[in-house]
Amino acid sequence: MATIIDRNLRQIDEFRAELSDSTRETEFLRGLTGAFREIYSCALSIVGNRLDAEDVAQEVCIVLWKKFDEFEPGTNFQRWARTVTFNVAKAYARRQRRRRGFGLDDDVLAKISGIQAAGSELFELRRERLPECLSRLPVKDQRFLGECYRSETSIADYARTERLSVATVYTKLKRLRKRLVDCINQSLGEGDSLDL
Repeated sequence: MATIIDRNLRQIDEFRAELSDSTRETEFLRGLTGAFREIYSCALSIVGNRLDAEDVAQEVCIVLWKKFDEFEPGTNFQRWARTVTFNVAKAYARRQRRRRGFGLDDDVLAKISGIQAAGSELFELRRERLPECLSRLPVKDQRFLGECYRSETSIADYARTERLSVATVYTKLKRLRKRLVDCINQSLGEGDSLDL
């Protein structure tokens, strides 16, 4: 899935480089780039396979561009794109259902889309809280995470360089991830009391 999304995001970036400096085009491409993973994920949850989801996502991009004049600046592009994606994917699923003679009905597709949207919104909320929770970790733990996740080296290479066992590195990563998850959960449930 990541390769399909990454390839499409690269194509969007290439397209953006070819465009004139139009504010409207730039605004559209900025919104599309930010929403593309959501578009693909929503399409995949409804149509059920990657190739069909890629076709739907491409169709959604065309529909979004054609209807971009209907988008109200200052509103949530991702939510608008998700609504368009649901409608395009639902129409695609209907065509497939008629062609194959079986498939999920519209009510089930709407429930799937609702669950996917809720999960996506929860993920986004968690992602927004992560930097704050990371900043609450001791500096040495922040550096450790940075080395493990941003580095081009493997965990085994990192462990060897630091003269630690691989198990020790993974144990520390597991402990820090748990602390971050607990912090994020606490921030979502209890507001400002973010203790690490």
